[in-house]
Amino acid sequence: MAASAQTHYLYRTPYGPIAIGATRRAVTAVALGEVALPGESRPTDLTNRCATELMEYLAGKRRAFSVPVAPEGTDFQKRVWKALRAIPYGQTRTTADIAAAIGAPGSYRMVGAAVRANPAAVVIPCHRVVGANGRTPGAGRDARLREACLKLERRTLAAE
Repeated sequence: MAASAQTHYLYRTPYGPIAIGATRRAVTAVALGEVALPGESRPTDLTNRCATELMEYLAGKRRAFSVPVAPEGTDFQKRVWKALRAIPYGQTRTTADIAAAIGAPGSYRMVGAAVRANPAAVVIPCHRVVGANGRTPGAGRDARLREACLKLERRTLAAE
């Protein structure tokens, strides 16, 4: 199989199905729900490892992901996603904080768009980005999972 060959597989979690996409070298997508991702539908060592790490995270037993992640996006989006991965477990930042962190303080709206376009939910922790009012933005299932992830992280830290 070529290094860029895409695969994906659907895993069941306490929060519903999660689709994980990958090449041979890196996870490219973690999507909530039964989402159609590119490539052949089959589990691989990498998608299985990512699913295991996600289940450990959701059980409060993992704080950081070790699977390699290489999402497709613009250079700007990749800078934002890298900044999201630098937000410490249990902490939050606003889009203005992220914009400042990447050296583009006036780009908070573009940062918000990049956060919403995050192709690797949870693994790239967009759930740690909150509105200026400190609340989780959005609605629906995605927002509920983001809020659940933040609560889990805060409970885990409080229990220590």
